[in-house]
Amino acid sequence: MSLAVLLGTLGAGLGLSAGLAFNLRLARALGTPLAATLVNFAVGAVLLLSLWVLGVDGARPSAFPPLWTLLGGLFGATYVTLSLIGAARLGVGLSTVAVTLGQVLGALLIGAAGWLGQAPQRPTLTAWLSAALLLGAVALLARDREQGGA
Repeated sequence: MSLAVLLGTLGAGLGLSAGLAFNLRLARALGTPLAATLVNFAVGAVLLLSLWVLGVDGARPSAFPPLWTLLGGLFGATYVTLSLIGAARLGVGLSTVAVTLGQVLGALLIGAAGWLGQAPQRPTLTAWLSAALLLGAVALLARDREQGGA
């Protein structure tokens, strides 16, 4: 396993938490999570279009992808909106851990079933233990929040 890739992925997770906090403030300022999600994606689109025009990635598509692959954008917009709603009610910490648990469970299901072009991979005991630990973290953070800690 490449340490650089692992650290980059960890950095992406840190960025998601920070982005959620920024977007939560944006949603409050705009009055709705949907407006904040729209602004989030518009700003992201401008950045990505600029990088693409500058040739930062060095590649250009040779054909239009299958339409079903565009569902990732639908899931992305839904993720941002639901994350904002959750963070407003649960706090950034609890909602981030809950989203992470959902990602782990989704990855286990998609991998086990071999969906979306993934090679079928039976979940290991370690993978299930990781999900169980995250579930415990969600439960502890939720309990702490109910008791006024977070």
